[in-house]
Amino acid sequence: MVGVMSSVVPLFKGRGFDDEATQILGNAYDIACRSLHRKGQPPVVQEFLAKKIIEAAQHGERDPDRLAGIALGMLSPLHREVSQRFGLIPNFFLSTPDAPEMIEKLWDFAKSAYLDSPMPALFKERLFVFLSRFCQVRYCIVRHCGFLVGYGHASGDVLAARQTIEQALNLLKMPSPWQRPLEPIYERLGALNSTIDWPDPESDAEDEIFAMSALMFVEPTKSERALEVLRQALGAKRLEYLLAFLAFIRTAHYWTMVHPELEIEHDARELLVLNEELASLLLQGSDLGAATTSGL
Repeated sequence: MVGVMSSVVPLFKGRGFDDEATQILGNAYDIACRSLHRKGQPPVVQEFLAKKIIEAAQHGERDPDRLAGIALGMLSPLHREVSQRFGLIPNFFLSTPDAPEMIEKLWDFAKSAYLDSPMPALFKERLFVFLSRFCQVRYCIVRHCGFLVGYGHASGDVLAARQTIEQALNLLKMPSPWQRPLEPIYERLGALNSTIDWPDPESDAEDEIFAMSALMFVEPTKSERALEVLRQALGAKRLEYLLAFLAFIRTAHYWTMVHPELEIEHDARELLVLNEELASLLLQGSDLGAATTSGL
């Protein structure tokens, strides 16, 4: 609490507040940040909250709870909803100040294909991380690995189990489809007589579905066999949910590539500092090279 307050004290004092008022404003700021998962908020949100607290204080308000409530109430409904789902507001949803209506559409897509999809939360988040290995920009893989290990909520589900750093490392070290024999996977999934449910984390079935999903994700027009064995294994309805999710991940990757100004959030940077091996894997180059050199 002291660290957060000390970071905004100069801003409050610079507006002419005395020491007592500065302490009150600092308390209000801390209350507001705590309600939005303080560590994860990007600077633009922190600055917004501080400015709204200052504006309310300049009109005479001195109760820290009311000051915090006023500031939080000034966030857009979309950003309040994003914060409620993820426990923070990712920079991804702050990336178009010139066309905020586009973020609303992206959020609708995120909810339908990702957050509200009936696939299990950990399955979705682990697959998001796995497929983000094939994106040249590192924003998505870092952010979603953060969600996976408890920096925010995996797949927007506050009840989702938190994965350990070791589990995240194992996921990042899984061989890509272009580094392993695929014929046994085709044969096993294609031979199933009935559909399977969504697989458990770290199971053989998850590994096989991830491999087939990566083939379709990177080269959809050259992965007809992967598509067919997934249809056999999951059934037509579950397959459509999976394909919609892959479509959203591709959209998210493209969005980060055309918005290079997107910065990794404070909490995710803290995760990288605290875990050297994890940081090395997350920040290394894209695994896409394995696919292109395979001839796909």
